[in-house]
Amino acid sequence: MIKLFSLKQQKKDEESAGGNRTGAGGKKASAAQLRIQKDINELNLPKTCEINFPDDDDLLNFRLIISPDEGFYKGGKFVFSFKVGQGYPHDPPKVKCETMVYHPNIDLEGNVCLNILRFVYHS
Repeated sequence: MIKLFSLKQQKKDEESAGGNRTGAGGKKASAAQLRIQKDINELNLPKTCEINFPDDDDLLNFRLIISPDEGFYKGGKFVFSFKVGQGYPHDPPKVKCETMVYHPNIDLEGNVCLNILRFVYHS
């Protein structure tokens, strides 16, 4: 009888927590974290790109490393840092090129100039 009661209580607890997804460390994941996790899982990166998370528990800050195998930038290794805010996907991420590169869309401080990063983006 006691086991039956504990099973009912366990089921009740699972149902009440069913809608609350948790992130790393047992904390409740924000909408931005859930969305970025979905978007990253759906990424189909070519072999010339790799994504790197300095902190495995923080999906909102990551680096993209691009190593072109053809064209003018062949042999280069270009590192971009992404800082995704809590307003994602309604607010664009902050992107910075950490590698010094001469490109019309990247200024001398590494700021990336793309319209999709400047204006409000809606998914």
